[in-house]
Amino acid sequence: MALRRVVTVASGKGGVGKSTFAVNYALALSRVAPTVLVDLDTGTSSVRNTIDAPVERDLYHFFRRGEPLERCLSTLPRRLDPQGLFSNFAFVAAPQHAMEEFINFSEERRDRLIAAINALPATFAVVDLRAGLDAQVLDFLPHSNSGILVFTPHHPAATMAAAEIVKALLFRKLRLLFAPRGPLAARPGARQQLGTINALLDRVEDSYDNEIPNLDAFLADLFHAFGDAEVVRALAANVASFCVHFVLNLFDGVNETFDGAVAPFVRSLQRHVSARLSLHNLGWIVSSPEVHRSNQERRPIVLQTPGDHAPDADPIQKELAALAKQIGLEPPERPQPRPVKDFLLSIDPDRALYDQLEVLNAMHRDKASLQVRDNFAYIVRRAVHLLNSLPADQFGQRRLLTPDELLPALLESISGATPAPAAAAAAAPPP
Repeated sequence: MALRRVVTVASGKGGVGKSTFAVNYALALSRVAPTVLVDLDTGTSSVRNTIDAPVERDLYHFFRRGEPLERCLSTLPRRLDPQGLFSNFAFVAAPQHAMEEFINFSEERRDRLIAAINALPATFAVVDLRAGLDAQVLDFLPHSNSGILVFTPHHPAATMAAAEIVKALLFRKLRLLFAPRGPLAARPGARQQLGTINALLDRVEDSYDNEIPNLDAFLADLFHAFGDAEVVRALAANVASFCVHFVLNLFDGVNETFDGAVAPFVRSLQRHVSARLSLHNLGWIVSSPEVHRSNQERRPIVLQTPGDHAPDADPIQKELAALAKQIGLEPPERPQPRPVKDFLLSIDPDRALYDQLEVLNAMHRDKASLQVRDNFAYIVRRAVHLLNSLPADQFGQRRLLTPDELLPALLESISGATPAPAAAAAAAPPP
């Protein structure tokens, strides 16, 4: 079995529920095809603390004992999944205790881990990265999209930090391509072009220089300097095709969430990165005490069923029934609750787009439904639709790339960019 897609889950800062999302997302995705969750948040071992499953081998055994990563897979015990509905799920746990050598990978260990993840016996690999932005995060993120970014209306700094991840990804890409001694240096007349490009990149990356505030202004300056050159067209096309995928956690209302998270995130991207990025909101996870309780019980919310933690009877209805009994009246018949459909039990990849609407309707209509589980059912359908409809490098990536493999992939993306009049569009004001 070959991996179809590796999807990373990242957040600019901690405290937004990233690992909780990654665990439940991977579980939901396993209802579509075999899925492995890899915990690279090696400082906290969050996945291990979220799933009450025995772990015989983890990343410690992979790095220190030479165990193949495939032998470090842990599965759900029957008490968590009595019907075997999530038998296609497995996870690789981080080491039980923080150790410097596993928090900061050497190049050799990073490349060995990347190769092992690419060889996992699964259709999907979900990689839970540590919070924040450093080399250990950047090295595992895709080069042409953001993976899945998780942020929340309750943590404004994390929202801004998520936008910084997008900026860092794009700038890493541009710095590699236009390094003074890089692959483009041998082209005729490239020395002057590269000197100009890198000087402009320095100014765009400098948050204290307001004259070139973002990549749109950078591309406009390149267009004025070099005209409708091939490299300018390719650059503009690459920026415009970069996809940003995000999920809002702890969702508490449309207006509050939009004003507190979505609008600041989009404004930050427009102001500091580009107004032409492709943005995809994969969905939201409602704020619910059930998620907190499931984490405490170490039984992820996706593993709950509609009968778990059933709410007590309405206290007003109980009082009315007692009063009716006292005065000799028949208590009013209680309406039978409408059966609640479990949208995680049947996910048809061929109907992913159509079924999104059905799940949305249920989330708004059925107060008795386990709404958080429906949230994940919706997000997985969104993800499957993107997997089926977008090019393979626009959502996650087909395989993780080492730094040595990254540069050829970037050159291919530049040479394969559609030679549309993108440079002229870049010179225009952002929409």
